[in-house]
Amino acid sequence: MKTRKGIAIITGASQGIGAVIAKGLASDGYQVVLIARNKENLNKVYNEIRLLDKCIQQPIVLPLDLTDSAKVDYEIKNINEKYGTIDILVNAAAMFMDGSLNEPVENFRKIMEINVIAQYGILKTVTEIMKIQKSGYIFNIASRAAKYGFANGGIYGSTKFAFLGLAESLYRELAPLGIHVTTLCPGWVNTEMAQKAGTPFKEEEMVQPDDLLNTIRFLLNLSKNVCIKDIVFEMEKSII
Repeated sequence: MKTRKGIAIITGASQGIGAVIAKGLASDGYQVVLIARNKENLNKVYNEIRLLDKCIQQPIVLPLDLTDSAKVDYEIKNINEKYGTIDILVNAAAMFMDGSLNEPVENFRKIMEINVIAQYGILKTVTEIMKIQKSGYIFNIASRAAKYGFANGGIYGSTKFAFLGLAESLYRELAPLGIHVTTLCPGWVNTEMAQKAGTPFKEEEMVQPDDLLNTIRFLLNLSKNVCIKDIVFEMEKSII
């Protein structure tokens, strides 16, 4: 009889990178907790996971707005109380907005709220739990824009720089406690969000969501004493 590997929480699980990672981890034996705002899309991913041959545990669906930090804190603590552990957190929720200083301050505040402050909230709750259990792995999905500033990308890029800074601090704070933190920084990923953002690349030229999933699988199989701070994924077509 197959046994559950652990509990894996995935934000942004209703589509794109988050959905692919959720399906992959469910196939690997994890009981996945699906978090996103869009309940209809979450239920679609839930049903797709239930049909997977290798899925041994029912997914848990939490239609949450990550900016409601009190609600997020409450629901995650309930999960921990019920199952006794949180083994993996994948922070895949994000918002994209093009532009720089030409955008209204309100737009900058909105994207900062989602890409940084909301991430801080869920990280705060999960790390409190992982510190008690002295184990866990946090995967943050950032962006190549967290490493390099791009013209006309100041709004989005600055949120990812901030997110990466928070993640690096946690990487150093939590490693001595047996908790690993790795931030994945891909360039354009072949998702609906990339298409809406106007990517100039063809689908086959971009980083694929499965590339991120397979990287997470690889990292989970490394020796416990090995820590990887961050990984940048570049496309052949984007390297100058």
